[in-house]
Amino acid sequence: MAKHSIIGSYVVIVLLIAAPLAVGGEVQFKVVGAEPPEERYRDCRQMLVGPWHNQPEEYEGYNGFVGWAGATRLRSGRWLITFTSGHWHATYPWTDVIRKDPEALALFNNWQKVGLPDIDAPRGGRAHIMFSDDEGASWSRPQTLIDTKDDDRHPTVLELDDGTLLSTWRVARFPSVGSCQYMLSHDGGETWADAIELDETREIALSNGAAMQLADGTVLYVTYGPFEGTDHTSVGIYRSTDRARSFQLHSIIEADYHLEEPTVAELPDGRLVMVMRREGNVSWSDDGGKTWTQSNATGWDLFDPHLIVAPNGVLALFHGSYKTGKLRVLLSPDGGQTWHGPAEWLGYSVDPSVYGYCHPIVLPDGTIYLVYLNTGGHLPADARTEALWGLRVRVHDDAGGIDILPAPGSPAAVGPKAGGLEQLPTQGGDPELGNLP
Repeated sequence: MAKHSIIGSYVVIVLLIAAPLAVGGEVQFKVVGAEPPEERYRDCRQMLVGPWHNQPEEYEGYNGFVGWAGATRLRSGRWLITFTSGHWHATYPWTDVIRKDPEALALFNNWQKVGLPDIDAPRGGRAHIMFSDDEGASWSRPQTLIDTKDDDRHPTVLELDDGTLLSTWRVARFPSVGSCQYMLSHDGGETWADAIELDETREIALSNGAAMQLADGTVLYVTYGPFEGTDHTSVGIYRSTDRARSFQLHSIIEADYHLEEPTVAELPDGRLVMVMRREGNVSWSDDGGKTWTQSNATGWDLFDPHLIVAPNGVLALFHGSYKTGKLRVLLSPDGGQTWHGPAEWLGYSVDPSVYGYCHPIVLPDGTIYLVYLNTGGHLPADARTEALWGLRVRVHDDAGGIDILPAPGSPAAVGPKAGGLEQLPTQGGDPELGNLP
């Protein structure tokens, strides 16, 4: 994942229909509470996929990497986990023909310096899905969700209000081509319609989060990448008013530096709130995402942010931290205007041993379930032994901290019957973060 330095801190909103720029106030931060017990996560997490455990089917190009996961709980009570497999942090198609492309070979050689192995992968990585019908205690073996001719990354599933399932993901291939795609299921995921390109006019489009359905029934699909007329990576919000049968570009958010990996949540008062990697700008919209106000850059230095509103009204921002290399969460009691953490501009530690990419969902008991990967999979040994974890978190009502709770199937939940894989002495250090053990 590319890193970008802070060039400026003023966000410019570029709208499809011109409108005055609205400016929000500065985001505030308060040091509140303390970190959870340091080793609590080890007993409370469940290995969902990993070495010697619930592996996907073998195929040419797979060498142990699993990651970029999503989680969904359907109204029926069935749980879904989606994820990508391959042989590295990114598994673009790689064959003798592609090796002859000078641009593809140049990018491959750059990534090889970080750890990319030279392994044939005719169709790149693929996306998988697995199911639980006992509230996450046990899981089916992963099945192939989608296997396009390209690398299929960050698959997610959203259940719409009419029961339709919307799966979104992004595809990529050498040298630098990528797009966002989606497909629909009308039978609970048993079968899926053909994949649809979100926007065929864009050569590069990326996304790493699920689509979302607003209270008024509209669906938003938030992406990022270059747009015509913008100088940096920008955020593009697509909107559907026909339950994801079609999408139209709704708005574009631009800055004088790169905006990546956007996450959006709908607040109880109907406003939308957005946070983006890496500077941590917070933006709000009170018209369904058409126009946005913006805050100052927070300096959180985060990646893969994911916003979710807990049933107690607290806004939680789960993220990976460039500062510490841990999976952390910041909490806001007022819709993103004020944030709490155990130290200045630092979130509460969820799992200090991992890379940081996750996906949260709210459970019926009000707690939050997270699925996340172990390392970034940059080093070959890390990619070969990659794992996905499940963990449960309770957000305090005063936004003053979190409790780490046993995930279904974890050692803390199962007791002496636990297999012990969850307590392996893992260390999620990564060359990208500069914190190798």
